[in-house]
Amino acid sequence: MDRLKDTLKKDVASSILAGIFLASTTPFFGVIARRYFSASPLHISLISIASGVGQLFTFYWGYIIRSRRDKLKMYVIPNIVARGVFLFTPIIYSISSFLLIIFLYQIISCMATPAYVEVVKAMYPDMLRGRIMGLVKMINNLVVIAVTPLSGQAISSIGFRWVFFVSGIAGIISTLIFSRIKIREVHRETSVPVSIKTILTIPFLDKKFGQYLSVFFMYGLGNWLSNPIYPIILVDKLQASTLQVGYISTITSILSAIFYIYWGRYIDKKNPVRVLFLVFSLDFMIPLGYLLSSIKPTLIFVSISAGISGIVNAGVDLAVMNTILMLAPKEEIASYMALHSTFVGIRGIIGPFLGASLYPVIGPIGIFSINIATALSGGFLMYRFCNSLTTI
Repeated sequence: MDRLKDTLKKDVASSILAGIFLASTTPFFGVIARRYFSASPLHISLISIASGVGQLFTFYWGYIIRSRRDKLKMYVIPNIVARGVFLFTPIIYSISSFLLIIFLYQIISCMATPAYVEVVKAMYPDMLRGRIMGLVKMINNLVVIAVTPLSGQAISSIGFRWVFFVSGIAGIISTLIFSRIKIREVHRETSVPVSIKTILTIPFLDKKFGQYLSVFFMYGLGNWLSNPIYPIILVDKLQASTLQVGYISTITSILSAIFYIYWGRYIDKKNPVRVLFLVFSLDFMIPLGYLLSSIKPTLIFVSISAGISGIVNAGVDLAVMNTILMLAPKEEIASYMALHSTFVGIRGIIGPFLGASLYPVIGPIGIFSINIATALSGGFLMYRFCNSLTTI
């Protein structure tokens, strides 16, 4: 019990500092690129795809850490390096170097993801893990809520370079605290590698999973079309300051914190696919708010979109993992997750480039209209998929 308390104390302390790091950096990438470096839609698209590029390599990193005994080290080292790249922001004075920082951060931080799952499994007992991680996630969200507007104000006052620098230090300290957690490292025999070609046959063999991937891919592709356009609307149409962007991000965080609890209970009572249907159906309101703001510039519509985004993000975050656990055979869970992550990465690369290419042709109204259509279609198709499952 003492070890569990010590683990939780260090995990919470690490989560608080991680919240400071995240709240002071990621919400402002697009706006900073546009305001400080006059970033083009293509540049904003590159920022949007950075996480997708990182996710494409997640399957490979998972293979690397399979037979490694030092799972905690495999999480700590990439995280320190990824967060450490922000220590170079004081010398960033061009859009190319700013993009390099973002890409390095996203790609290197994804290296830690597979190891983190293994570490958390060893940190907490099965019967308590869900509740404890829920508590840690809630604390992290509360920190993000408190810090994001303050970071926006700081960026407006002293610029992003030193705010990012200090945030990088907070992120590194967060990881160092986490590295002091004592866990029981479990060595497993090396498993037979699963090729990407073999994984890609799963949707053709498992029709239900193939249908799920198709719906999820289409729905998400529409969202990624809009992602690089949102900062352009905020800066060019609404003239939003970094402080205002911080408040908008805070709205998202508040709703996420509330609905993490709600969707978690809903999944226990109902099922995760029904949650996906509900959040997909709500999602159309996000691009709708930006569409209305592009016609009649006002932060009210964008603020509503931010709230809906918090509700949707929490639902998707909780429901995706549980849906895959429900659909996948016990011995194939890792393969199903790898395939899902790969498709998310591909989607996250294609969408922003497609959105940036279409933007000069059809404008923001056209982009957001496509997104609205894919969200509504995704909700309808996920509803049909939900009803088709005999296990529900």
